[in-house]
Amino acid sequence: GVFLLQLPVQDDIAPVAQVLVYTTAPSREVIADSIKFNVEKCFSNKVDLSFSPSEGLPSSDAHLLLRASPNSLCAVRAVDKSVLLMKPEADLSPSSVYSLLPVKELHDYHHGPDMLLEEPLENCVPLKKIILNGITYSPVVEVNEEDTYSILKEMGLKVFTNTKVRKPWYCSTENYTPAGGHLPSASVMAGMHGMRTSGKGTGFYATLSTPEELTETVRKYFPETWIWSLVSISSEGNADLDVTIPDTITEWKANAFCTSADTGFGLSPTVSLRAFQPFFVELTMPYSVVRGEAFMLKATVFNYLTTCIRVSVTLAQSAHFLAAPVEKEEESHCLCENGRKTVAWLVTPKSLGQVEFSVSTEAVQNQQPCGNTIVETPEKGRKDTVIRQLLVEPEGVEKETTQNSVLCVKG
Repeated sequence: GVFLLQLPVQDDIAPVAQVLVYTTAPSREVIADSIKFNVEKCFSNKVDLSFSPSEGLPSSDAHLLLRASPNSLCAVRAVDKSVLLMKPEADLSPSSVYSLLPVKELHDYHHGPDMLLEEPLENCVPLKKIILNGITYSPVVEVNEEDTYSILKEMGLKVFTNTKVRKPWYCSTENYTPAGGHLPSASVMAGMHGMRTSGKGTGFYATLSTPEELTETVRKYFPETWIWSLVSISSEGNADLDVTIPDTITEWKANAFCTSADTGFGLSPTVSLRAFQPFFVELTMPYSVVRGEAFMLKATVFNYLTTCIRVSVTLAQSAHFLAAPVEKEEESHCLCENGRKTVAWLVTPKSLGQVEFSVSTEAVQNQQPCGNTIVETPEKGRKDTVIRQLLVEPEGVEKETTQNSVLCVKG
């Protein structure tokens, strides 16, 4: 006969569900089969995270919208995309959370870390030839056929029963040759036959807005971690955070996990916010130098406008360093769509500590064409300034001196 079995799929049976179906025949033989289902790794506490808008200018305002079970406590994180590229295992995911479970599915009978237990075998059944109408029939046994005992063992289940859960273990004789030409080993189970399907387990899975441009942007805040906060969810199940986008031209990756007394743990998908402007400059410089050491400071201008522009690049003078252009200084540089231009200076710091460098690039009004292309000047966002700091350390070799003394305490 055929029957249908409906199984409710909930998060409490994730990540793996094993189903066992068995019946007992009038002869006390147990017939069984099992199947494994891979369940989607999900959580009862449904957490959703989103940015509004999903793209913005550096230093502009944005909203972080968080939804979870009412009265949840959530930990929110937003980091530069480059952090996760260098260390992808730092990104929290349902798989990484479920991998922390001590037991996900059971196999075999274990006692202790390395000892595998095996139930004792019953007495073997002698093989007897049958002679019928002058023809001798010799029994042939399929050694590799599974029985209910092997199915239960594979699932890590123990059973107390007086039914037949093992298929017979046949005694060896001189005239007996099992199928395949090998004698049955002591590991062959006894008492009943099991059905095993060959199928595999079934799995259960269920426009960018145009940012408002500014006439000039001054960028000096370049963190790797933007948001690292605890957020309380209201009784309505939501929270709204007002945030300011850092000055890095990058893609920010954010996610959150929440805990609730009612629904437990929850994890949001990773969402992105793109900090971008169509015309900007980036600096390339070391983390630290020694005072008096000359290094190359490079400023690269990027143009993602749909027109050609002429740009000027200037390094603000300072009493803390000396700077000289590597190439002949030009009044302006031609930069067309998706183009870039790098300007370099040879810099020698004169002061110790954090020395500030300010580089500005501006789209200038110039009638001189770029080749055969007419130059246009953007109405907004014509100037971008980047301010970065460099650690200048003293000359010489650091030395440490250790002095020991003995203190006598009275009283």
